[in-house]
Amino acid sequence: MVRQFDNELRSYDLWKQQAASSIHAYQEWLDDAGLSDTDIEMELIKNLRLLDKNNITIAFAAEFSRGKTELINALFFSSTGVRLLPSSPGRTTMCPTELFYDANEAPYLRLLDIKTRLSDKPIESFKKDPKKWTHVELDCDSPEQMQEAFQALLKTKLVDADIAEKLGLPGKPGETEVEVPCWRHAMISFPHPLLERGLTVLDTPGLNALGSEPELTLSMLPSAQAMFFVLAADTGVTQSDMDMWNHHIRAYKSKHPNGLAVVLNKIDTLQDDLMSDDEVSALIHKQTRETAKLLDLDEQSIFPLSAKQALVGKIKKDKKMIEDSRLSSLENFLSERVMSSQRDIMQSSVIDGTLDRIGGSRSLIENRIHNASTQYDELASIHNKSEEVTAELIFKSRLEQTAYNKNLTHLKTSRHLFNTQVAELLHQINPARVKSIVEEGSAKMISSWTSVGIRDGMKRTFDGLNTLLNETITQTYSSVKLLDAIYKRFKDEHAFKSEQGTVFKIDNYQQELEQLLEEGIEFSHSSMAALTEQNTLAKRFVNTVGRKATTIFEDAYLDVKKWQTAALAPLIAEVNEQKASMEGRLDNLRSVAEGKDALEDKMSEAKELETLAKEQLKVLLDIVESLEVPAADELETPAAKEAAS
Repeated sequence: MVRQFDNELRSYDLWKQQAASSIHAYQEWLDDAGLSDTDIEMELIKNLRLLDKNNITIAFAAEFSRGKTELINALFFSSTGVRLLPSSPGRTTMCPTELFYDANEAPYLRLLDIKTRLSDKPIESFKKDPKKWTHVELDCDSPEQMQEAFQALLKTKLVDADIAEKLGLPGKPGETEVEVPCWRHAMISFPHPLLERGLTVLDTPGLNALGSEPELTLSMLPSAQAMFFVLAADTGVTQSDMDMWNHHIRAYKSKHPNGLAVVLNKIDTLQDDLMSDDEVSALIHKQTRETAKLLDLDEQSIFPLSAKQALVGKIKKDKKMIEDSRLSSLENFLSERVMSSQRDIMQSSVIDGTLDRIGGSRSLIENRIHNASTQYDELASIHNKSEEVTAELIFKSRLEQTAYNKNLTHLKTSRHLFNTQVAELLHQINPARVKSIVEEGSAKMISSWTSVGIRDGMKRTFDGLNTLLNETITQTYSSVKLLDAIYKRFKDEHAFKSEQGTVFKIDNYQQELEQLLEEGIEFSHSSMAALTEQNTLAKRFVNTVGRKATTIFEDAYLDVKKWQTAALAPLIAEVNEQKASMEGRLDNLRSVAEGKDALEDKMSEAKELETLAKEQLKVLLDIVESLEVPAADELETPAAKEAAS
């Protein structure tokens, strides 16, 4: 599977490189054609950054002792020849762990002390300060040394019961000391082939960790491109599994419908020497069917397998054991559905927007070709005839001047009306208004020590945000309607060919906010006891929700600003092209008075301009073709194809 998934990542990486190369080519084309401006350049730079930073994050969630870490070893790290991450029976990873590749530093394991939970600083904030972490160097030439270093992920320590409660890890009633994980979070960086290609693996421990770490539930897990929820085949869906599903996993499916897989692990425990293979298969199918029914999923989303058999089989190169493990179906899901879904997301967010911009450029360059051809024909007519044609050309020039002045006046009026509308829209989603709503609700939650008070605070916050969002939706539709009318008028009355670019859509932000509301309520319910007893955890929860809500509106605000500058850009560009054409025709008239030689020079210039514009159009069409999504096998290198076969 490593080879198969590596090929998929390689294909995806090559696709991103090709897309970035095409966008760079378009930037150069804009400069050569004299059509570049600040707004379009900023949008292209943003798209390039998205392509550069976009990684694939796969999150694993499960209660303790479900074999989750063993599954990670089997899927990704069997090539090391050892059980790289600690996953022996009775030995459970105690803290959320991120595995990735940091090209800027030597391989490392970094561990964040569990007591940092006593502050209200998020994990992301600590990531910016490596000095706050315990740093362990890794020797990638020695899997055994890495194995030994990773044993730190299992470490626990005893703390006073009151401290454990403040950490969100309360003990049993009457306990004076409680065993808690040593670490709040772990980061592992080393140059594994999959990690080098942009894979990030997020390993999350059980329900208690999810319930006491709001950032993990409300930020890290929802942003993962794929999630594997791991259950045990011998126990089926337990009550704690169901709690985790209801409060932390189920909402993920609505946001990433193609990214969730439920793994029914440990099917090897169902095997019995007194049962036939058919009987074992029937038992596995029964567990699969019951799991799908309990979680309200189709059976195709449930993957029964044995991570242990798969890992041992891969290390020992035992094909029968690998086949019996049934890991291949999950590997296919990861390689096909997850990677395909991620490429679709990038296609929608980056490529389609760039193609919209190119469409506007194409219209302008085609107008330029038409104008150059028309000017050449007019000059040729003057050259062959003279006075009548010259008089007609003067008349056309006056008409063109009148049309240009009228278009310019209408454009200025339209621009003023549109900017007035958008100014009202920007007022609606000003981040300062959002922060005020969040702070008011936060104050209500923090001051309350009852579950009802905390729910009321959350409700007040989201009611305020929803009201603000509804006002924004109304204002957005008004702005879009006005813009449609402006473009229609220029087409109908002025014969403009310009098409609108990508229109600002509020729907995505509405969905994000509704998703945050759902996740926030689920989280508060699952952690209500802790929230009503621990001020620090309550603050961290509220801050996490508030930061994410504020970020949603800040992103919307920036998108509206970008839309404001880009919305009328095609019309402005066409008016500018019209001005250039008008000035060219006037210049042609001046050349008539200068004599035949000057006229022939102008004819030559017009022909050269037409030829150049046609060449530029050809280059632009080549860029369009290169941005179309190629088949995966077309992107694979010969070495990758040979390896796959």
